[in-house]
Amino acid sequence: MITNVFSYFSLLILFITAVLYCEKKLKLKLFKVIPGLTFIYFGGMIGATMHVWELTPQLSSFIGQLKYFLLPMMLFLLLLKNDIRDVFKLGPKLMGSFLAVTASILIGFVIVFIALKSRFDADAWQTFSILSSSWVGGSTNMAAAQAGLGVKDGSQALTYAFLMDNICASFWLVLLISLAPMREKFNKFSGANSDEVDKIITQIHATAAKNEDKRDYEFMDFMLTLGLGLGVAGIVLVLGKQVVNPGGLTGENILFGLRSFFSGSGWVVILATMFGILGSMTPLKKIKGTDHVGSVLLYVVVGLIATATDFSTIDMGQAAIYIVAGVLVLLFHLIVLLVLAKIFKLDLYICGIASQANVGGSVSAPILAGTYDEALIPAGLMMGIFGSAIGTVTALMLAKILMTL
Repeated sequence: MITNVFSYFSLLILFITAVLYCEKKLKLKLFKVIPGLTFIYFGGMIGATMHVWELTPQLSSFIGQLKYFLLPMMLFLLLLKNDIRDVFKLGPKLMGSFLAVTASILIGFVIVFIALKSRFDADAWQTFSILSSSWVGGSTNMAAAQAGLGVKDGSQALTYAFLMDNICASFWLVLLISLAPMREKFNKFSGANSDEVDKIITQIHATAAKNEDKRDYEFMDFMLTLGLGLGVAGIVLVLGKQVVNPGGLTGENILFGLRSFFSGSGWVVILATMFGILGSMTPLKKIKGTDHVGSVLLYVVVGLIATATDFSTIDMGQAAIYIVAGVLVLLFHLIVLLVLAKIFKLDLYICGIASQANVGGSVSAPILAGTYDEALIPAGLMMGIFGSAIGTVTALMLAKILMTL
């Protein structure tokens, strides 16, 4: 059993590296269906459950603090690379479908929560809110929502959220991929015109060719990435926790209602997201490698959360109820998606990408898009990024609603 902090962290990085090597270098077929991030989730949880490392107070403190400091840097860097305004160039149907899908998922969470509330424990609102952040944005938002809601590592609320996300979202991705050969039948059902999607594909190709940066990765690119990432993280931590909402606010404080609406940690997450969105509209987005460093931080943050999640502490009977709840949310979402497809004559590709950009985020949306057509990969990525930009805020808002029910 590992008790040394350095040994634990070294093992975590080695495990993440091995998974990503199998996915990105060896290109094993398994990863075309199940993203590497899912293996990192489950691998970390299995290791914690089997007590490969002991979650001592020292190790638990290390995991919590490192995640706390890396999270705002990760959010900033992942959002910095892609100008969020480009998402709106993907066409009104794709954008409209995405927003409608987002609404269906959030409404689904509310309906299922009300219907099964008596069967859940007292912290179910936290589980649903954290999971909603992932099903609107992605894994980035899951970690951010956890921090914003003040949910502790290893808590049952977080464990159930991870369990629902991995099982239900993985099943959803497999389902959408399996529907790819049925595009013609689906479009006949919806009355969609495939030429509209083909036009979007052509536009994306042209934009990508125009904006391609062919210069080599340079030393200063890395230093700027490191300096900006750490600098912004430090600034938003001060602003969120010490300026906007340091705790103990009263009605006499300026903008009390707005400042106290979210906790200090919640404001840290929101401010980091805002810095990333604003930065993506400036020349800062041209710094090479920011997305790579941000992705590394994403895998590390997810690994830190997963390795603090011990399945042996949860009630499997209760876990089954949460998994059923996740399936019901997706079932409601599917019904809404089919109705929208019929009313607005949506192509299967649009429905699938809009749905997976929500449920799977920027990690798996490009995977699904690639199974449809390689030219749609940027569309899947951009939709996932847009979801990441709003996923944390919608989760915090949903938490406010569920707390009152």
